[in-house]
Amino acid sequence: MLKSSLIRSCPSELECDSHSYGMTYLCGDSSNELFNSELYNYFTGNSYPREKDEWIQAFPRDWDIVMNRFIEKQIAIQYSRLNFMFEAKRFYENYGQVDKSQYEVIPTPKNMLFEISGSVVPKDYWKTPEQFVGMAQAYSIMIDGKPVSTAFTSARHDDKLEIGIETVKAYHGKGLAYLVCAKLIEYCLCNNLEPIWSCRLENTGSVNLAKKLGFVETLRMPYYHIPKSNNIPT
Repeated sequence: MLKSSLIRSCPSELECDSHSYGMTYLCGDSSNELFNSELYNYFTGNSYPREKDEWIQAFPRDWDIVMNRFIEKQIAIQYSRLNFMFEAKRFYENYGQVDKSQYEVIPTPKNMLFEISGSVVPKDYWKTPEQFVGMAQAYSIMIDGKPVSTAFTSARHDDKLEIGIETVKAYHGKGLAYLVCAKLIEYCLCNNLEPIWSCRLENTGSVNLAKKLGFVETLRMPYYHIPKSNNIPT
């Protein structure tokens, strides 16, 4: 990841760190051309081939100028990330009107946590099921003995719990994601935890679900998708 590749080029005023899911957080002086040159070599695969897609958020906004150069060269793709704040009153106003009798929401069985497949799943955020159980929580709706919609802790810091959600495509549009996320939010409220939600602006399903769950948009900021090396245009 970016941290291990570029740390030798980071002076004290520059920091870069990576989440295991592939999101890198970069901050510091964007005018350091040595670092920016190494960044270019890393993104294009000149440093060494990267086997996974990565994403990057940068602060302060001066970094937008640097990242725009990569966009012009078709090395990076820009998206917008939305951050939300939870409002319990909004949550309960909607939750009280929802029919909860059709599906049963249960804690996700430990032995199934890392068997869930999709784009947002526990195994991409946690090292082992044991680590997850010790620090996190998940709820699922099961059909034919398998989880078809699961809301889980994608990150935990102090009293904040970030929500991840994955639903099998065949069950999209049935309201399952709302039910499992609402259960995880109830868990948060019962344990004095603040539920956290963020997503891509372009992910309209996630944006709409967040609003229905009582989240209110507070911030939009750019972030960048860096395709794995063999997807870089030449």
